[in-house]
Amino acid sequence: MRLEELTWPDFDRVKRRVDTVVIPVGSVEAHGRHLPLGTDTFAPLEIAKRVDERVRELGRDVLIAPPVWYGHTFALNAYPGTINVGADAFKAYMREIMREFAAEGFRRIVLLNGHGGNHSPLVLAAEEVAEEFPEVEVWLINWWIDFREDILSICSSQGHAGQDETSVILAVRPELVKMEKATGGKSKSKVRRIRRDIGLELFPDGVNDDPSLATAEKGEAILSVVSEKIARLLVGE
Repeated sequence: MRLEELTWPDFDRVKRRVDTVVIPVGSVEAHGRHLPLGTDTFAPLEIAKRVDERVRELGRDVLIAPPVWYGHTFALNAYPGTINVGADAFKAYMREIMREFAAEGFRRIVLLNGHGGNHSPLVLAAEEVAEEFPEVEVWLINWWIDFREDILSICSSQGHAGQDETSVILAVRPELVKMEKATGGKSKSKVRRIRRDIGLELFPDGVNDDPSLATAEKGEAILSVVSEKIARLLVGE
């Protein structure tokens, strides 16, 4: 069920029988010269859609909330089109969204995250909500990390705007992908370095992986396994 498609009386009935809300969280940021700025939101949106369908097939229901499009993306802010929300503001915003769902009676809030920079603010926001609402449990799912083993059984590598992300967007929004510009490589640092415009060094052209081997078939396989595993976690299997 999609929250934005319900009337308020519908929502009032739903919240009395559904205990889980899934919130896709992403970012608007550079993803190489070949992927759209909305990549980190397109991916969790599609996963959430498939999770909703699969959970229903398994005899349960979850509520899918509208996505949070803007995230905390300090490093990639060096590139045009990246819209960075400061960590404190992002944490506070996510905390308030979760507080509202907790107050409405949802006992499990699933943050389906599509962007690495969101991780720390989301953890802090979730801790504050859990402290205020002891009966509420927040799940933070970073799809490309938590299911890395499965993804690397499909792709030979993964990374920002890399083979895995490019494959997923080829499966979801192929008309937005410019594969003729899909080039890149790995850039590593032995320690975490934080400096303005560090993204130009760590993510040359907004990429940190080789996306050239991406295919829609790989993307479909990733989406299938990730959504299936999340659905089964939600129903307790």
